[in-house]
Amino acid sequence: MAPMPGGYTPPTRQPMDSALRLVIILMFVNLGLSLLTTVVVLILHNSVIDYQIAHSNYPPNIDIDQVHQILLDSLWGRIAGNVIVSALYVWRSFALRRGSRYAYLRTYYIAIVGLIGIVYLIAVSSAYPVWMRVEQVIQGVVLIALLIAVSRPAVRARYAKQRA
Repeated sequence: MAPMPGGYTPPTRQPMDSALRLVIILMFVNLGLSLLTTVVVLILHNSVIDYQIAHSNYPPNIDIDQVHQILLDSLWGRIAGNVIVSALYVWRSFALRRGSRYAYLRTYYIAIVGLIGIVYLIAVSSAYPVWMRVEQVIQGVVLIALLIAVSRPAVRARYAKQRA
């Protein structure tokens, strides 16, 4: 491809093989689960908070309205996090198609951090309704599959560090 005026060469996309296709599919499955959970939580946010309050051991003299507001703020933070990660996933998928090693490494790290977050939510913070924990387990399985897919030799070779 010829450079454009000013020396700018638009990025080219590499052909996508089945190993990279699997990585991108798993990224978007994870994205879909996150967005689905976000939409359901937006609709059912009061029942999620009511569940959390009902299944916690608060002292009798605590202000439940204040607890409700803290839990609501926490839920909105989680929703905002899902939206940010969703945008990152879309951005990373385009960069992966261009052959960006940086995007590959970020995808690897996002899968690890996401998996740690899911394990924390399932194991430590079990204050969510059963349907949310089921979704978290499914999302954890998808993240494990993504981590395995990103670690496959065909994908690693595609993004190997270039030697001078």
